[in-house]
Amino acid sequence: MAEKNPGDLEMARDFLRRASAQLDLDPALISELTPHLLGLTKRVAHGVVRPAAPLAAFLVGYAAAQAGSGQAGALSTPDAIAQALVAIAGIDDVVEEADGQA
Repeated sequence: MAEKNPGDLEMARDFLRRASAQLDLDPALISELTPHLLGLTKRVAHGVVRPAAPLAAFLVGYAAAQAGSGQAGALSTPDAIAQALVAIAGIDDVVEEADGQA
C-alpha cells in the first residue's frame, strides 16, 4: 500500500479553493461540504466500485443545483446545503444495499 503524503490534503484544499474561485462558487460552502463528500466517495469507492465515486459526488452536486432552482448563488443557501447532505445520506443507503448484495 502506498504511503500517504501529508501534504496531499493541503494540496487538495488549495486546488478546491482555486477551482471554486474559477467556478464562482462560495468557498465556505465547498469547505463545509468537503468532509462529507470525501466520506461519501470513500464509501462508494470501497462499498460499490471505485469509478462510481466521482459520479456519486456529481449526482450530489446536481441534486443541490436542482434544489437551488438554477439561480445564481442558490447553491450557498442553507436549503441547498441541506439538500446536498440529504443526497449524500440517500447515496449512503444505496451503498449499503450494494454492499449487502456483493
